[in-house]
Amino acid sequence: MRNLLLILTFIVGQISYSQDFSKEIIAEIHNGEVGNAEVLLKKKLESSPKDISSLNILGDLYSFQKKWDEAISCYKKLTELKPDNADFNFKYGGALGMKALSVSKVQAVVYVSDIKIYLEKTLSLNPKHIEARRALVELYVKLPGFLGGDHDRAVVLSEELVNVSKVDSYLAKAFILKEGGDIVEAKDLYNKAFVLYNQLSESKKRNSLNYELGKIAGEMDLQSKYGLKLLDTYIQNYSYKDIYSLEWAYLRKAQIQADEKNKSEAYVAINRALSINNQFKEGLQEKRRIQNL
Repeated sequence: MRNLLLILTFIVGQISYSQDFSKEIIAEIHNGEVGNAEVLLKKKLESSPKDISSLNILGDLYSFQKKWDEAISCYKKLTELKPDNADFNFKYGGALGMKALSVSKVQAVVYVSDIKIYLEKTLSLNPKHIEARRALVELYVKLPGFLGGDHDRAVVLSEELVNVSKVDSYLAKAFILKEGGDIVEAKDLYNKAFVLYNQLSESKKRNSLNYELGKIAGEMDLQSKYGLKLLDTYIQNYSYKDIYSLEWAYLRKAQIQADEKNKSEAYVAINRALSINNQFKEGLQEKRRIQNL
């Protein structure tokens, strides 16, 4: 389970505030003062414990801070209050998935059933939900059969994505091939995803895909220059709605630059990552790799 559901980006789209939503809370969120906004939201919920907008945004803020237990609590309440809301079901299933990643493999098993239930319910409520479909593809490919893995179901889900997002369909299909060991065919589909994404208008691009394609550029040794550009865009557009922390974006930049033998730029990027989180294990490992170039 340790690598499962890394593609979950369940902080969904644009936030819609209710008319009576506090301007003070909105200001704190847009100023990046997540802790202050969290305090104000909790106070608001003390008097209005079923306020949908407050629960939704508080759950998102908890997710941003990787407080998965607290996020799960908020999203569970939302699914109880609005059981037919696709996004709330997705956020709950996604938070359970991220919680599963944070515990041991043995502990993670207990979450699998509910993750599948709520992600599949998301699709039943909204068949065009891209993130739920992508998450389920990875889930069914990564899980062993006795825990509910289903390669055929993953393939069907990836095929159906073409009617919603061709870029995501290429990425899902490439992931299935890569996990099956067919690296050549996977790279071909990844390249097609890069080309198609580059052709999209800015309004149709997602910041989560800026990171994902940048990550793929580094891991698969593809489209290095474009990958760096996408990672820079991710960093520039980064907000509390993005699930991948900034230190990971800088790490991916460092990996690409190191592979391109640009040692000085790789140092700049990895040091930036470590300035954000000096206990970043993967960042420390990458710095040692760069030093040995």
